[in-house]
Amino acid sequence: MKQFLITLGIFLLPFVATAQQVIQIGEVENNIKLGPYANNRDLAFGVQNILEEVIQDKGHDLSPTSETVLHVELLYFDVKKTNVQLAVYSKNTEATEIIARAYLVIKGKKKKPVVAKGQAKSISTATLIIDKGGKFSQSDVSAALKKVCEQLIDKLKL
Repeated sequence: MKQFLITLGIFLLPFVATAQQVIQIGEVENNIKLGPYANNRDLAFGVQNILEEVIQDKGHDLSPTSETVLHVELLYFDVKKTNVQLAVYSKNTEATEIIARAYLVIKGKKKKPVVAKGQAKSISTATLIIDKGGKFSQSDVSAALKKVCEQLIDKLKL
């Protein structure tokens, strides 16, 4: 019996030793002041969903009762466009850029905040120029948000 318990303990030790941190995602604040995403609650909700996915991908658990709370502030959102045109040939580049700040609150104490920038580019070339009115590409916004969330989690060293 004693050997069985020792053997069981040896097999269970790696599972106990690799337990990950349990995290709660706090409020995601949209502090963007200009543009179509200024104070947009849908954007903040989308960031919260992406944060949950990224945290779980990193092997951490989520719990609404955790003493470790992650807070995120969206600071900047813009699409930078560059156009090159030679006769009927054109090349358009759009870079969607998002900047966010995050900090952890562990047992009521606020830790040092980190800032990250996510960027997604789309390049299109054409022989005719068709303007679509400057709409945002949803896939570029999603890619930039995912990048900024991953950078924030990495910088917080979770």
